[in-house]
Amino acid sequence: MSGIVQITPESLSHLPPDARRIDVREPAEFEGVLGRLPGAELVPLGALPHAAETWPREAPLLLICRSGARSMNAARQLAVRGFTRLYNLDGGMLAVREMGLSVEGPGSTSRASPAQVRDVLCEGIRALTGPLAPAACEALFAEAGAPFERPTLAGLHAVLASLQERPGAEALVRRVRDLLAVTVEEGRV
Repeated sequence: MSGIVQITPESLSHLPPDARRIDVREPAEFEGVLGRLPGAELVPLGALPHAAETWPREAPLLLICRSGARSMNAARQLAVRGFTRLYNLDGGMLAVREMGLSVEGPGSTSRASPAQVRDVLCEGIRALTGPLAPAACEALFAEAGAPFERPTLAGLHAVLASLQERPGAEALVRRVRDLLAVTVEEGRV
């Protein structure tokens, strides 16, 4: 769509200096584990059309969300309303965290260990399969060929991949992806 430029986290420094950073996530996400870009303003996607009514149409806007999908939706909405200098953060805050770029907010200093991610996965799997299936988590790790006792990032990604298509697992997959973006393996900083 005309007027929308995809920008990677590596290219943020190339934005016009007067670009506003508009984060279209929900408040809990804005304050959550992924943090937010310095200087970002929270304008949830549902509130964007009303909020943007008074914004100058020619001002540069960087649109941000968790993965880049909602922000692209926001950019399209704004383009239809006549905004001409729109930038979508490709990969969203997940990509920002994976690159190790500077973020702010209450969750911005959060780090998770692989064992903590495993525990969140197991809690979510129990919620999906019921409390009478205590071995469901261990079985999922075994199916993915991942170590359960001393999980690795690669193992956690393999388990997550096996959950992708499972009905009802969408929220768990999202939560674990967010945690993996801030996970540090033992011996790393």
